[in-house]
Amino acid sequence: MAKIEFYKKQIQAWLLDPKDGFKRTSLSLEVRKDPLTGRRCRILPFRRRLPDTRIPTELIEASRKGCPFCPDQIEAFTPRFIPEIAPEGRIRKGRAVLFPNSFPYARHNWVVALTEDHFLQIDRFTKEMLRDGFLVAGEGIARVEKMEPGARHSSINCNYLPQAGSGLFHPHFQVVAQEEPTAKQAAVLEGLKRYHSETGSFFWQDCLSEEKAIGERYIGSYGNIHFWASFSPVGILGEIMILFRERETIHDVSTKDWTDFSEGLVQIFKYLIDGRVVSFNLSLYSGSMEDTRSWVYARLCPRTAMPPWSTSDINYFEKLHDEVICVVSPEDLCKELKPYFE
Repeated sequence: MAKIEFYKKQIQAWLLDPKDGFKRTSLSLEVRKDPLTGRRCRILPFRRRLPDTRIPTELIEASRKGCPFCPDQIEAFTPRFIPEIAPEGRIRKGRAVLFPNSFPYARHNWVVALTEDHFLQIDRFTKEMLRDGFLVAGEGIARVEKMEPGARHSSINCNYLPQAGSGLFHPHFQVVAQEEPTAKQAAVLEGLKRYHSETGSFFWQDCLSEEKAIGERYIGSYGNIHFWASFSPVGILGEIMILFRERETIHDVSTKDWTDFSEGLVQIFKYLIDGRVVSFNLSLYSGSMEDTRSWVYARLCPRTAMPPWSTSDINYFEKLHDEVICVVSPEDLCKELKPYFE
C-alpha cells in the first residue's frame, strides 16, 4: 500500500479585536489539499454558527400549486421516455418514478420523483424510499448503456431544498448518463490514473485502508459501503465521502448495497436535522476510463443559508478561486456523526 499525503498548512491571522478592547488577537485557519485531485480548501472553525433553516409553511403550501411531481400532476405534466428506452413511458419501482427531465443538462438527463409526498423533512426519508429511487435510476442507466454502450459515465444526484439549488420542494433525484465524464469525474479519474502510475497502487483501496487506520475521519460502514469525513471538503459544513468497496460500476451495485447506502444516508439525515440542517447536495459517480479503474463513490455536502440574512454559503473563494471555505473541521464532523452509525 502506497502512502497517501494528507497535506495541510496552519495559518495565523492577527488583528486588534474590537470585541475585546482592541486587544491583539490571533485566529487560526488551515489550508488543505485533496490527496487525489489537489483541490484546496480552507478550514475556518471560528466562522461556524447555527444555520438558518427556516422554511415558512406558507412557502411550502404555495409550492404545491402546479408541482409537476405531485400525484395529481405527474401523468399530465412530466415527459415520457422515447420507446427505445422505455416503451412503458416511465419506469417505476415502489413509490419512485423515473422520467426525462423537461430541461435536460445532458443527452440523457432524467428525474426520479421519490414519493407522492410534496415535502419531507430529511429525517422522514426512509431507506426503502431511497433504495427504490436508486434502483429505478440504475434501471434507466442500464437500459441506456444497452442502447448506447459508450454512455458509461453516469451519476445520480440530488439538490434538496432551495438552499441546495433545488427549484422544487418535491423530493427527487436527477440522473445523468453520458459518454464524457463531467469535470469533477474527470479530475478524479485523472487523479486515479496519476496515483497508479506513480505508486503502482489503487487509490481507493489505499485511501479506505488509511482512513480506517488513522481513525480521525472514518465514520463507519454498512456492508460494503464505507463513510468518512472528507479530508479536504467541498462544502461549507464539510463533506461526507462514501465508497462502494469493490463495485466498479453501478451495474455491480446490488439491491443490498443500495439498502446499505440508504441506511447510511438515513443516519446522516438524522445527524443533520439534529444540527438544524435540512438541505444537502448528493452526487454518486460511476464510470472508468479504458486505462483507469475506479470504484463507485458518492459525496454528500450539507447546505445552509448563513445567518442572520440567509446569505448564500458560496462566495468568491469557491466560485472564482475554486477553493472552498469550510467552517467545520473534518475530524470534528467525524466525531459528531460517528455516534449515529453506532
